[in-house]
Amino acid sequence: MPDAKRLIVNADDFGIHPSVNRAIILAHREGIVTSTTILAGGAAFFDSAEELKSCPDLGVGVHLCLVDQRSVLSPEQVPSLVDETGRFAKSYSVFIKRLVLGGIKLREVQLELEAQIARIRDLGLTITHLDSHQHLHLLPGISGMVAQIGRKFGIRGIRIPAEMPLPGSPTPSLLRRLQGGFINSLAEKRRREFRRQGFVFPEQFFGFSRGGNFLLADWRRLIPQLPAGATEVMVHPGGNTAELRASLGIGYHWGEEFQALTHPEVRLLLMQHRIELINYGNLI
Repeated sequence: MPDAKRLIVNADDFGIHPSVNRAIILAHREGIVTSTTILAGGAAFFDSAEELKSCPDLGVGVHLCLVDQRSVLSPEQVPSLVDETGRFAKSYSVFIKRLVLGGIKLREVQLELEAQIARIRDLGLTITHLDSHQHLHLLPGISGMVAQIGRKFGIRGIRIPAEMPLPGSPTPSLLRRLQGGFINSLAEKRRREFRRQGFVFPEQFFGFSRGGNFLLADWRRLIPQLPAGATEVMVHPGGNTAELRASLGIGYHWGEEFQALTHPEVRLLLMQHRIELINYGNLI
């Protein structure tokens, strides 16, 4: 049906903290989360990953990571990517600078990303798609490698985070608008490239401009305006916001996002507007 509206609600960062893991699983069982992407090198990866097997309708993707977290491979195997403790560069800007200056060895990137996918696959989970921490899979030099790796592992779904403006939403900060413009530009280029190589993805994407802050009011705005076709919304549910901010040093509103994702009004709105909840596996 050409006018059908289908929605993927993807919770990023499974594996980053036990509280995030628990919230994602609960937001799937009791709310509208249909998909999650896992940080294979996250400190809490082994905390709840096995529990995902008890959620057969929850799509499971890989949150490919080259910044902020720890590598799956040892520092000796990927020395251009990590420090002596196995920690990646702190942010995308540091990574991009090192990449442009030739400090990143692409062969090590390939080995690490393959190891991340293999760790999740080896749990016996079916991988529905790929995306990445801080959207680094969009970068020139990295995107082609990600496509090659995806084909190698038989993964056909991939995130294209080209965000549409949502009328009525709060205006993001200047920094967030600049970051969003950069990501959108890269995403539109990758859209054509990934499509040519046989990958599938939703037509629309939301969640960057309100990253870590996608609350009940945002769902009230989005659902009545949701376009026809498939849409992904990126979310970051968690437990106690103050606890997670203290632990992770990130100013997200985890608890508030979780409350919105499990709020009865949101599911009622989806039903009223005849929006079907799906995951990336339903796109293939």
